Amino acid sequence: MKNIYLLTVLSIVILAIYPNSNLANRRHFTYTYESAVLPKGSHELEIWNTVRLNRKDFYRGLDTRSEFEFGLGGNLQTSLYLNLTSEMDASGNTDQTFGFSNEWKYKLLDATADALGLALYGEGSYTNEEIELEGKIILDKQIDNLLFAFNAVGEHSFVSGVGSGSIVQTQTEDIIEFDGGATYFITENFTAGIEAHEQSKRPPGLEGGGTYSAFFAGPSLSYAGPNWWSAISVMPQIAGSSKSESGVVSTDKLELIQHEKLEARVVLAFEF
Repeated sequence: MKNIYLLTVLSIVILAIYPNSNLANRRHFTYTYESAVLPKGSHELEIWNTVRLNRKDFYRGLDTRSEFEFGLGGNLQTSLYLNLTSEMDASGNTDQTFGFSNEWKYKLLDATADALGLALYGEGSYTNEEIELEGKIILDKQIDNLLFAFNAVGEHSFVSGVGSGSIVQTQTEDIIEFDGGATYFITENFTAGIEAHEQSKRPPGLEGGGTYSAFFAGPSLSYAGPNWWSAISVMPQIAGSSKSESGVVSTDKLELIQHEKLEARVVLAFEF
């Protein structure tokens, strides 16, 4: 694992000395994708860090992703991710999972030239505990200094774990998510706005089953340098609901079984 982090640091140093690029795939949000894709022959390294804080009791989660994007031409791009998730609960128990993902994104309409930007997105992920398939419909539009974006997301996963009788089982998990944001270009390089996402999750019986939904919203900032850009979002949970496998509906304001009180994400990217 240390070798992966060393490679990431070295990549950042090397990419930082490359000449200016057109930042064609610059993002202004961290959860909400935009329709732009890299031009043919362009490359990008993105480093993601997502912090997830506190459920009903003490909880810490950190998701780290290193993404290498490649522009293929014809409004198509692909990317490879290395993923690491670390978790700690109130009892001090820790868990780490490592895996990889492959993303494909195809732009159908341009957010500036057309009435509405439109792109389709597909991603497959693998860890030793889960195989996940994800699809997105990406919509966005820039009007003068205002940028709006919206994503409809669906995920279907196959989760492995120890069930009754200490038998290893594989069960399914389904997630539906809606992400959106609006931001204002204060300068050509700096934007400030708001981002939100709502997620409804149906975990496998191995994790208790049921249906759990949570809505997050908060400020989002982005800044672009000569050949790099960064974006950050800080989103507390505003409201949530849960329904257990047996049909019991929670009356709590927040959903703190499958979701956290606060999520914060920062993305740092270098184009070359």
